[in-house]
Amino acid sequence: MDLREYGSIGAIIFSMFAIFVSGLFFGVTYYVMDITEASFQTLDCQISDNVYFDTCQEMFELSIYPFLALREILVWFSYFFIFALVIGLLVLGYQSGKSPALIGVLVVAIVIVTYLSIEISNIYRTMLENVTFVAIMQPFNVYNSIMIYFPWFMFFVSAFSLLISIVNYQRSPVNQVTSGDLDY
Repeated sequence: MDLREYGSIGAIIFSMFAIFVSGLFFGVTYYVMDITEASFQTLDCQISDNVYFDTCQEMFELSIYPFLALREILVWFSYFFIFALVIGLLVLGYQSGKSPALIGVLVVAIVIVTYLSIEISNIYRTMLENVTFVAIMQPFNVYNSIMIYFPWFMFFVSAFSLLISIVNYQRSPVNQVTSGDLDY
């Protein structure tokens, strides 16, 4: 998927939905891995004629539990994914500073994104009314805070993006020789 086809507004809206969906994906994956480990811990059996282990729990400790212990990484993946998209939005703001028309488009995008983020935040708050969903999302504290205050989060990220685009537009040319510089 090439985001250049959709322009800056499309990239911002895609990033906003990607933040929302990524946290849900990582939360559900974490929860499934947690439930799977709890299920394996209740299972026990005797294994005869094996050199390496005598019970199912010993076998699981060598094979399955190390993989399921990696679920803590999913929390960090969620954080890094959110902040990578934020960096991408700031770079998009820098790129929008090439012309005043793109800065105007970015201002319109901020209004659209703020409205859509209010809707996404309301959807997330409605989802938090479900006890199972709260249990799924409990390890993701930063993601929960971001989603509850998502309109403010997206507004500030978009505002910083706009500020970077204005600074990029206003910057003075450096290391470029103009015709008036060399006239003595």
